[in-house]
Amino acid sequence: MVYPRDPHLLTRKLVSKLRKLNIFPRLFLVFCALLFASTAFITVFNQASYSREVENNTVKYLSVLVQNANFKLQQEKEKFEQGMRAFTYNESMLSAIAQNIALQEQAEQGEPAAAERYAANRALIEKKLLSLKSRMEGIRAVLFVGEHTQYNMEMDQNKVRGAFVRDLDAFYQTELYTQTVASQGYPVWRDAVEETPQLFFERDDGRFGILGCVTLSYQVYAPESRDALGMLICCIDPQYFTKILREYSSQEGGNTFIVGENGLVEGIAAEFDAPPFPQAADTLFQTVFAQNDGNLRLQEGKRDLLVSFCGTPNFPLRIVNLTYRDYALQKADKLGWLNFGILLIVLVIGAAGFYLTAISIAYPVTRLIGAMQRVGAGDFDAVYQPESRDEIGVLCKEFDHMIADMKELINRVYVSETREKALALAEKSAQLDALQMQVNPHFLYNTLDMIRWQCMYENGGESAASDMIERFCTLLRMTIKKSEKKETIADSLLHAQTYLEVVNFRHTSKIQLETTFAFEPAAYFIPCLSLQPILENAIRHGFSGEETENRKIWIRGSYQNEKNLEICISDNGHGMTEEQTEALRASMEGQQVEKGSIGLRNVDQRLKLCYGEHYGIHIESQPDKGTRVILTIPAEMEDTDGI
Repeated sequence: MVYPRDPHLLTRKLVSKLRKLNIFPRLFLVFCALLFASTAFITVFNQASYSREVENNTVKYLSVLVQNANFKLQQEKEKFEQGMRAFTYNESMLSAIAQNIALQEQAEQGEPAAAERYAANRALIEKKLLSLKSRMEGIRAVLFVGEHTQYNMEMDQNKVRGAFVRDLDAFYQTELYTQTVASQGYPVWRDAVEETPQLFFERDDGRFGILGCVTLSYQVYAPESRDALGMLICCIDPQYFTKILREYSSQEGGNTFIVGENGLVEGIAAEFDAPPFPQAADTLFQTVFAQNDGNLRLQEGKRDLLVSFCGTPNFPLRIVNLTYRDYALQKADKLGWLNFGILLIVLVIGAAGFYLTAISIAYPVTRLIGAMQRVGAGDFDAVYQPESRDEIGVLCKEFDHMIADMKELINRVYVSETREKALALAEKSAQLDALQMQVNPHFLYNTLDMIRWQCMYENGGESAASDMIERFCTLLRMTIKKSEKKETIADSLLHAQTYLEVVNFRHTSKIQLETTFAFEPAAYFIPCLSLQPILENAIRHGFSGEETENRKIWIRGSYQNEKNLEICISDNGHGMTEEQTEALRASMEGQQVEKGSIGLRNVDQRLKLCYGEHYGIHIESQPDKGTRVILTIPAEMEDTDGI
């Protein structure tokens, strides 16, 4: 009996073999396999996709190229047709041709009037034919062939007449003649490369006629009777078409040709390194003239050709572009080699990066193992002190914390009683200090109150001295009651006003206090004794020296935004220079406190401890214009203990 193989057995064996290797070789093998396989697949897949895309785009480009060239060819076709049509619609020409048909027999018999009129009409017709040729570039010859007669272009200065038909009877038997007659006045285009050398001559003694032309012919009718007058024939040099289409031959690795239905092949600025027109072109000709436009792939020798062609119905010429396929794809092939080069570079860089990453992981782990071994041996001073912030760094940091906690636990076990006694002693000392701080203000307040009553007894009632003592006692009582850590802004204002009243007893020119608030002061809280130290600074430093008139202190409250409030305490005292202001700000932020800024620094620190680092005091001052101290606090509607 054959038992089924355990599917997990092979996995366990493979894992067992891998675990015989260190972690680094294992990870490196997996990394190289994944990176090489994925990158190689992507490279090959992209190369094939890119080659197909390049070939498709090349075919689209060649199609547009031949279509544009064919559009230009259509424009030229219409230009020639319009020029020739102007002759067929010229009533004077048609009348002259009709008169000569009627006068031909009389002129041949020698009648003077008929011969003279016949000659004048011939001269007019031939001059018009010459004018037609001179006005339209590309025309090799223009002639008019009637029944048993023909008109050539007017003789040039060398007395060489234009093209003519040497054998009219043979001409009447050609397809050029029969198709033109059958067209009934519509233009007939022909690839006449085989006909024009045998039909049209420029010299009587010439052995060969006009070589390789494209012909445009019209059957001309009398305008009223619609009787056939003859045939207008225009021979156009194919090289004229290649000349005007030169701008469409810019395809690298390809050649553009004009081909005719009867074998005409003309290259448009053909290049030697581009494909020539195939010698065995029968199949290509059949395909090209069976359709108006299209694309195909043709094998010529050992190389493939991309063929794009376009043409116009009832026109014997087609635009054909031949481009080597391998030339069109050579950039894609270069990109393929570049991709393989990039693959190798990525593998090298990836391997180097992997090595560095593995070392960055293995090194701290090795150090951590060493530190753990030292702790196991009893050395509780063996700390790791990590230099990184990654997961291993966090692990090592927690290891250091664990060792520190262990040392602390050991210290607690051995010295707990000693420390408990020291803490108990410190607590008792703090309680005594607190009681002393409470007793001293109460003793002072009670003593001053007794002195006040004695002054009233001796003076028989209220006096300036008793009033001063009463105000001071009120201020002292406010200080004694400050057991809470916060008070309303209204209470802090009352404290500040009372303090200013006590200070004003020793001044002849009183310091005035004005308060303006955009919110309700009793609804918001502030740390106790936050305003009084700022007023004290303003009086001691802002109004120091001789007393002056109109000394004022303003306290204004406003909303900074939806979340914060501003309380601005400003005076019109001496003010400070920019250097003095910066020094005061630095002393408030630094460890060293300058004399005179202790109260401000205390208020700033309490605000920051209570609300956060974004809150506190900001100082602005200008010489002889006074000083502004701005407190920023949150707009809290209830007292939340933060200190």
